[in-house]
This record gives sequence, C-alpha cells and structure tokens, in this order.
Amino acid sequence: MSTKQKRAGSPRALAFGALAFGYYMFLRPQMLKWGTRLGEAQRRLPGDDIIPRPNFRMTHAIDIDAPPESLWPWLAQMGRERSGYYGMDVLMNYGIPSVTFLRQDLEPPAVGDEMDGGYHIMELEPVRKLLFGGFSLRRSFGVTEDVTLLYLIERRSDGSTRLIARRRAYVYGALAPLYNLLAEVLTFFMFRQQLKTLKAHATSMAYLQTPTPEAVETTSARNSGSDSAY
Repeated sequence: MSTKQKRAGSPRALAFGALAFGYYMFLRPQMLKWGTRLGEAQRRLPGDDIIPRPNFRMTHAIDIDAPPESLWPWLAQMGRERSGYYGMDVLMNYGIPSVTFLRQDLEPPAVGDEMDGGYHIMELEPVRKLLFGGFSLRRSFGVTEDVTLLYLIERRSDGSTRLIARRRAYVYGALAPLYNLLAEVLTFFMFRQQLKTLKAHATSMAYLQTPTPEAVETTSARNSGSDSAY
C-alpha cells in the first residue's frame, strides 16, 4: 500500500471509529430505554427472574390515550396464528402483514399456548400483562437464545394507559456479542413500530366506543320517558 493510500485511509478509519464510539456511548443507551421515564428501565418487572443474568436487555414504553380495556384485545391476539406482532412483519411474521382488525376466530389466550416464532405464553393476566418467550431458539450466526418478552399495562390516574415492553435474553455462542449488537438495532425499530401501532389501534377503538353527544341525549330522553311513565 502506498503512502498516499495510507494517508487517505487514516481519516476514514478515524471517522468510523468516532461514529462507532458515539453510537455505543451516546445513542445506544437511549435506544435501549426509548420512551421510558427516569428509573423505569431499571424497574424489576414480572418475568425478570426467568433469565436472571441476560446479555441482552431492552425496555421501551409509551403513553396511550385510551383505557387498558381498549388495548388488551390487540395484545391478546398478537403473535397467534399469523396475526403478527404489529412490527417488522418481514422478520416477525413471515412477510405477512399484521392484522388491522380484531379476530373473532381465536380463543382467549392461556398460559402454555404456542405463539408464532417458537414462543409460548409464560404468564398472563388479562388487561394487565402478557409474558411470552422461548428457550434454546436457533438464531443467525450459529447462536441459540433464551428470551422473554413482557408487555405490561398500567392504568394511569386519568384512566389512560402506560404500556411497557421489555425484552430480555441470553444468547449462547462465539458470535453472541455480534448477534446482540444487530438484534439491538432490529428490536429497537420493531418496538417503536409495534408500540405506535398498538397505540393507534387502542385509541381508535376507544374513540369508536365513546358515546356521541347525540347518543347520550337520546339515552337520557328515553330514561326520562321511562321514569315519567311510572
């Protein structure tokens, strides 16, 4: 290699190193806890004891201007019989778009039920939490993974919803660090798309279920008429 080529390569290497350093030290920590409040990503949540010492952790959160009851039906059908995970369908749902309606052909979920992607439901509390995952799942780069995913619903004081999503995993294999770095980026975009989609579905349902002023007036008039009849 000539001296000129070496000189040209040095600035590029420095620039790449600076970008890598900036990503790892500043951007990556935010990606791992996107949308969370102070201390929320460090909270101990249901299912954390299943993989006590993970080498992959990510916690995201979002506020939803709808009651938990409007969100739960969308979570209850997630990942079941090609319903999709509401994000990254190319990777998570065999390229099939996630459903945009509530399916009537599915039974209520139960602990032990199998889910798409080799997962199964580990813990379940309607309108409160959905915890699923799997063990010894084969992944790219010749690694295997134990993983849990938690979706925790919290009712806020105004009746709206706080949704917390957490992924914890332990990846085995020589290339586990490389796999985890790539998985962090993919999981970040999957969580962002997924939570935004769940928020849109829940708020739309809440809006459709809210009585209109005309309906309220009609109901009041009917009740008044019934009372006067007595």
